[in-house]
Amino acid sequence: MSSDSPDVIVVGGGIIGAACARALSIVGIQTLVIDAGDREGAATPASAGMLAPVAEARREDPLLALCVRGRDLYGELVPELEEETSIDVHRWTGGILQVAFTEEEAAEAKNRVAWQRQAGLHSDWLPVEDVKNRFPGIADDLFGGVLAAEDGAVEPTALHQALMKSAEMHGARLVRGQTVSAVLTERGRATGVKTNKGSTNGGAVLIAAGCWSGEIEGLPRPLSVEPVKGQMAALEKLPEEPPSIVYGFHGYVVNVGPETLIGATMEHAGFDSSVTDEGFAQVLQSASRIYPALRDRRVLRKWAGLRPGTPDGNPIIGRDAEVQNLWYATGHGRNGILLAGLSGRIVASLYSGDEIEYDLAPVDPARFWTI
Repeated sequence: MSSDSPDVIVVGGGIIGAACARALSIVGIQTLVIDAGDREGAATPASAGMLAPVAEARREDPLLALCVRGRDLYGELVPELEEETSIDVHRWTGGILQVAFTEEEAAEAKNRVAWQRQAGLHSDWLPVEDVKNRFPGIADDLFGGVLAAEDGAVEPTALHQALMKSAEMHGARLVRGQTVSAVLTERGRATGVKTNKGSTNGGAVLIAAGCWSGEIEGLPRPLSVEPVKGQMAALEKLPEEPPSIVYGFHGYVVNVGPETLIGATMEHAGFDSSVTDEGFAQVLQSASRIYPALRDRRVLRKWAGLRPGTPDGNPIIGRDAEVQNLWYATGHGRNGILLAGLSGRIVASLYSGDEIEYDLAPVDPARFWTI
């Protein structure tokens, strides 16, 4: 392909599109990213940036191995990005605590520690005294907590900037301000895309448009991706509390940067990204249940993001089963930051025909379309 007709057109320049563009470009695949630009409700800038595969793990979760690998990959990816781009993505590796407020929650938490250890995951039960020593401002009426010591976080906007800058340094081209409305096909092959500025040809098309992926026409079947709204807020930081990320009472508190982030709701409200009094009250109630002092902290910002959800909660990654040269990397839900780097590597490896060491059945695009 000439530079005017790229090997791959990446539809969407969010965290997943940027990671895929970088990974494809690194292995010599000419890549064009077409991004609609700033959109209300975009998931990447709205994220808290948690890398929490163990803290959020469920027994028999088919995505667990991929999520753990996605977290661990940042140990390699972050130094590469910071060396290439000089952008600090603020990776934090201090662990994530899940607190128990009842005897029943404590019993469930201890069982979780047992199966996670049997699965080779680093998970520890902390009695109340240990929790209070590590997190002095936490609520008094706890029954203990589970510490996922290897979980952590990154700063999403900085990570996104670093991935896109690195992709461009490796040869990817970025076009902003164009919205892709349809995939163009000819004789069972994807040949390009239609945008609000015209048509662009390419050797292959990768759909990575987050919650807007399902709005793109010309696909062989409806794409099972829909927006799931999450409302969040930033509060004035707790001045004497050590850095921490704590889950509990249907919410979380991220106290590792200059602000304290609290969240998040999960609402099926279409493409409505408005902030509501009810949503803010919900996240503040959860946060102040964990850290009572947050109830009186000044509110700095409120916002909402639209996560790209799928029926089974797993992303859609890989090639289309029917249309040649049509690919997907979308539907990551709450795991967009966690799985960004790994999704890029998977797409680049599949496109290049390299062997994949992971079980991709949980993310196979065809899983929704086969009976």
